[in-house]
Amino acid sequence: MSSTFRKQATLAAPAFAAAMLLAVAVACSSADAPAGQADSTPTPLPAFEAPSVAANFTPTPVGSTAQDYNSNANMYLLFASWDYFPQGSLEAIERAVENNDKSMVPVMIEMLRFFGNWEVVQETLKGLSAITGEDFKTYSRGWHEWMEWLGRNGDEYAPPDGYVEWKSELMSLIDPRFGDFILPARNGSRINLAEVAWGGVRPDGIPPLERAPVVAAGGQDYMLPTDRVFGVSNNGEHRAYPLRIVNAHEMANDVLGGEPISLAY
Repeated sequence: MSSTFRKQATLAAPAFAAAMLLAVAVACSSADAPAGQADSTPTPLPAFEAPSVAANFTPTPVGSTAQDYNSNANMYLLFASWDYFPQGSLEAIERAVENNDKSMVPVMIEMLRFFGNWEVVQETLKGLSAITGEDFKTYSRGWHEWMEWLGRNGDEYAPPDGYVEWKSELMSLIDPRFGDFILPARNGSRINLAEVAWGGVRPDGIPPLERAPVVAAGGQDYMLPTDRVFGVSNNGEHRAYPLRIVNAHEMANDVLGGEPISLAY
């Protein structure tokens, strides 16, 4: 994306705190915890710092005629920073509807989760209904319903050509490592990036269970007979990982049967 587009779309208004987690694997920090104990102390998240924007910034007007319309430019006008400018976002929604730009649909759906301005949220919902033909009332609850809809109809609504770069920058506002994870997809990806969502935690926010001590069968007095476990067998060695312990970590790294294994939940 050119610097011109960035200037047109680096917008100013109320910031809001973000909270989500990429629904793809991101490296986690290690933390030791015995198999019989779940680490109940949450890892503190680093303070979020919104990018600063000049207080007197005014977005540069973009041509509104069909021949001047550009999906990539409109995507950045819709959102380019936590300090977005609501009027610019409203203009981007209006222009997307005027040009019946289906490529803006996944972008608008993504931003339903981040916009902190109620007017912008409502206009985004109306714009989505106008472009897709879906009943506004049916999907009026917002992001979750529209994401499910996009999962069923994504093939008809491919995002703009510059979407990978835009999404990488969006994720970088949360944590640079998220952006670095997304950016290689510009060279090709089998994953539809419009379906990659953030779920609430930054990298290292959920420490994995690392090489937990092993308790012999029958010696697990901390468990109930009805507790569920993940049973794993490898090279003749067997181990059970209690669900209520793994659940707090979402991942367990261990060595079983002489080989390293990872259990993700």
